[in-house]
Amino acid sequence: MTSPTWSGNERVLLHGGTIYSPVSPFATAMLIDGDAVAWLGEDSAADAHRDSADVVVDLHGALVAPGFVDAHVHTTSTGLTLTGLDLASTNSLQEVLELLERHARSLSSGVILGHGWDETRWSQARLPSRGELDRAAPGRVVYLSRIDVHSAAVSSALLDAVPGVRDLGGFHPDLPLTQQAHHAVREAALASVRPSQRREAQRTARRHAASLGIVAMHEMAGPSISGLDDLSDLTTLSSTELGPAVFGYWGELAQEGGIDRARECGAYAVGGDLSVDGALGSRTACLSSPYADAPDSNGARYLTSEAIAEHILLTTDAGFQSAFHCIGDAACQSAVDGYVSAARTLGADRVRQLGHRLEHAEMVSDESIAAMADLGIIASMQPMFDALWGNRGGMYEQRLGRTRATSMNRIADLTAAGVVVALGSDSPVTALGPWEAVRAAMLHHNPAQRVSARSAFSAHTRGGWRAVGRTDAGVLAPGAPAHYALWDVADVVVQAPDERLAAWSTDPRSGTPGLPAMSTDGVVPQCLRTVAFGRTIHDTLEA
Repeated sequence: MTSPTWSGNERVLLHGGTIYSPVSPFATAMLIDGDAVAWLGEDSAADAHRDSADVVVDLHGALVAPGFVDAHVHTTSTGLTLTGLDLASTNSLQEVLELLERHARSLSSGVILGHGWDETRWSQARLPSRGELDRAAPGRVVYLSRIDVHSAAVSSALLDAVPGVRDLGGFHPDLPLTQQAHHAVREAALASVRPSQRREAQRTARRHAASLGIVAMHEMAGPSISGLDDLSDLTTLSSTELGPAVFGYWGELAQEGGIDRARECGAYAVGGDLSVDGALGSRTACLSSPYADAPDSNGARYLTSEAIAEHILLTTDAGFQSAFHCIGDAACQSAVDGYVSAARTLGADRVRQLGHRLEHAEMVSDESIAAMADLGIIASMQPMFDALWGNRGGMYEQRLGRTRATSMNRIADLTAAGVVVALGSDSPVTALGPWEAVRAAMLHHNPAQRVSARSAFSAHTRGGWRAVGRTDAGVLAPGAPAHYALWDVADVVVQAPDERLAAWSTDPRSGTPGLPAMSTDGVVPQCLRTVAFGRTIHDTLEA
């Protein structure tokens, strides 16, 4: 991605803080020249750069670290959730219906979009019915997506607006829709969002991301997810207005015109949420053996092995990175098999050069991990999935049983094998929150899959840049892009050898830079300023 029209052109000297840099572990000062890092060092040497600086910033002890990259986001949906009907914290179906009724009264017209309900967290795990939605919001078009966005409760008015939906797979006369029926109603519901409403949602999401120290986002778009106009508007916004950089992923098969449409909307890759399967919570993730709580079902498969292989061949030949959404073990295996097949046809080096991806990769086998390492396939993962659903009795265990549940989200195994891991949120599935994701990776419910704080932080910064072919970003070093954040931190500490939540090494004898400790109650560092391409995109500091 080239620098946007708003990239920086000033010389900015930061001093009096802690700089997280592997090339200068004792640095307390940093000079930015335009949109790149020019120098790092100690305060005693900073005076030599003071006269040439346009702006001098006293950090007052703040930490300066590379900005975060969220490697899997749905920006417009995130903005709509931030400003609309957020159901993620609901504890019962009754609460969902009460919130829906209140929202319908406050919104006199237009479609009602809500997101985030999760029946596996309710004491009575009964799904919302269509009749209940119709009574709570009479005559209104209502679309309430489950937390995984692979099923949704919808009103009769929305069904009536989608011809033929009752004949599609995944349709139910009263309960939430899944599979193709869900895709059809989701597309219709999102199409009703006005352009002005969509633009404001995108701005809201980018502002919120910037306030969390996020400097770049990988937008997962597609025909039934958001649409060409949505992605085109978002990439234009990214290049013309201050905020996190946006790398677009267009999730449509190459053999169905995906490459041409990716070019049309300025996408970086052809794939992303190009779904091989669905999600575990909606029982649409494709498994090799049945669900523990639905013995007659192995989930859903949306792409055949042949379609996957053909897509990879076409995108690789066209020079595009590809990526697939895959969660169940059968789906993950099919995607990896497709890359192995492509390597046999095109040569392994051509496949490696593009850094293809798997999104989520929640149930990968040892053999798949080895193949991913060999072919340079990147794992785009969401640690908050484990934080939400990996606990004893949680959704993973409900759907899979304990044994399979413990093999989910193998972040440590993938990292140890040399696979590039890029962390993200899948927002609005889980909220934007990079420090929370780092913490979740450190505290994986399976101790064997926990990673060090430094490894998790690297995956949420440098890993995200590597996933879009930028090997120079995600680190503070001379010549690197000026993407960074300032943090108000109480302390930087040495990571303890036990399982305490002490975080990153700052022992001067180790020559290793430090990062902030996070408390056991989940309190995370506060972002004071976020800078992308040398320009401030979020600021709480006084001028």
